[in-house]
Amino acid sequence: MCVRVYGGAAESWGWHQFVPRRVIKSLYVTNGSFTIACRVKVLQKDPLDVPPSDIGSHLGRLLECADGGGSDVTFVVDGEKFPAHRAVLAARSPVFKAQLLGSMADANMPSITLHDVAPATFKVMLRFMYTDACPADAEAELGDSPDEMLRHLLAAADRFALDRLKLLCASKLWDNVSVDTMATTLMFAESLKHTIVRS
Repeated sequence: MCVRVYGGAAESWGWHQFVPRRVIKSLYVTNGSFTIACRVKVLQKDPLDVPPSDIGSHLGRLLECADGGGSDVTFVVDGEKFPAHRAVLAARSPVFKAQLLGSMADANMPSITLHDVAPATFKVMLRFMYTDACPADAEAELGDSPDEMLRHLLAAADRFALDRLKLLCASKLWDNVSVDTMATTLMFAESLKHTIVRS
């Protein structure tokens, strides 16, 4: 007899008693043996639905906290202040790791002024470092000229060794390439190449 159990209640189907030996011998035994055919069905459904990772949204909320969310360093970019967390930035960027946790003078400073980066660019880069997500809404987060912002973001990503962000920016620029943007993008690539060689 086969039995299934659902929440403590049993349901059975098939023979309610085992088949008597005499029935098996008279109907199924040939030359002293008989064959039993079985069918097994394996269910692929996972018993637990595991949600996707939400660490990016949690860290994003930490970045957005009005009180700084326990931040231990503030970046000043063209007069605008950005509170952040040394451990998060150090985990994401080897450049920030050396700057914030190494023997450099900035390691103990509560406030660090950055030059050669626009506040809007730094804000998008900082959000990426916490959430690992590129801006989805180009107009809201990248401004009126998304390609120009992507070029600046690519330069900042290169400066702070954020390789994934560099590739994402390059991919978005490639998707938007046209006759109108080709010359500007090539000039930017050339200037970025010279900046990398000098540094």
